[in-house]
Amino acid sequence: MRDKDLYEELIRYYEFQIGSMPRREDFKKALRETFSRDDLRFFFQLPYLGFISEAKLQKKLEKIGITREIMHDSLRRLIPKGLVDKFQKNGVWGYERAPIIVVLEMAVREGEDSLFRRVTAQVMNDLIEGAAETIPTRTPYYRVLPLEPAIQSTSRSTVIEVNAVIPDPRQILPLDVISEMLKKVNLIALSNCYCRSSKKIIGEACDHPLETCFYFDELAQMKLQTDYARQVSYEEAMRILYDCETHGLVHNVSNCEGKIQTLCNCCDCSCGVLKAWNRGMRNTTAPSRFVVTLDAARCTLRQDCLAACPADALSLIEGKLNIDLRKCLGCGLCVAACKEGALSMQLREKPPKVFKDNDALYRNIYAESALGLLNRSLGLKKE
Repeated sequence: MRDKDLYEELIRYYEFQIGSMPRREDFKKALRETFSRDDLRFFFQLPYLGFISEAKLQKKLEKIGITREIMHDSLRRLIPKGLVDKFQKNGVWGYERAPIIVVLEMAVREGEDSLFRRVTAQVMNDLIEGAAETIPTRTPYYRVLPLEPAIQSTSRSTVIEVNAVIPDPRQILPLDVISEMLKKVNLIALSNCYCRSSKKIIGEACDHPLETCFYFDELAQMKLQTDYARQVSYEEAMRILYDCETHGLVHNVSNCEGKIQTLCNCCDCSCGVLKAWNRGMRNTTAPSRFVVTLDAARCTLRQDCLAACPADALSLIEGKLNIDLRKCLGCGLCVAACKEGALSMQLREKPPKVFKDNDALYRNIYAESALGLLNRSLGLKKE
């Protein structure tokens, strides 16, 4: 057992989640430089999936000779580096393994340069740009939320002026409205966008706001255990989200109803979710339940909407505005940009599936991931 390569085992564990690890040998070297073997011995005592209380974990560690002091020494590295999440469940503190995306996002948010930070930024960029082979899951992790002024009447009239016809309010559900979803959460944490942070590290920064990633409740509690997130109020969160809209960012939220875990605000120049959508991939984000529609009689071809669209869903063909409904995210940015009110939002004929809760969403994704790995091991071709 002493000869077992725990660094290789850790990479294989992460490959279950994302497919082939980009820059595999560089990543392993960075892991060796950053974490001790005892750190990884501790890590592999955590359940493969799920939560373990601190008391149960300590008893488990004692059996393999890891003392409380060694445990807390490892946690001082593992939690800030994103390998381990610490949070309360039913009032009890405990731990669980964090997914690889958390490792990457924590690393690129670090202020000090290191081999681990540089390598993870390159790995993250490979994933953003689609340069890495990934498991062919089908279920989107995220879904788009439209701008509120584009789909309903609102008292907020000073941020974005929208002249479009408002759709039937009976079509609009709380799961469509960002301000309503945030009212259901108890704790909000805010951090830098890890996609734009990665691009900044490799010298490809864009001009969009950086502090735009939100986490909620248990996940917010996990992030607040690190130095890379801060707690914000509902009011501050909404101000930041309105500012994101003015900068043309797309709201991407957990693909479920009820209590959400994450909310990203994505740009098409740096963010992996929108880049994947624009490459034709439909397993990272789902469009909103709405789609844009055109009143050609009101269109004066100002073309503000073309510049606003992050998905190239709008184009001019023979002097007329054309909408490619296959590309439309239903974000509402073009509706906000249209001064004539020629564009408006309507409910899709077949709205995309929204899962009941996070557990249902990730059960489906993990099942697809396991099937993808099985197919790969059997040499079956991806669809």
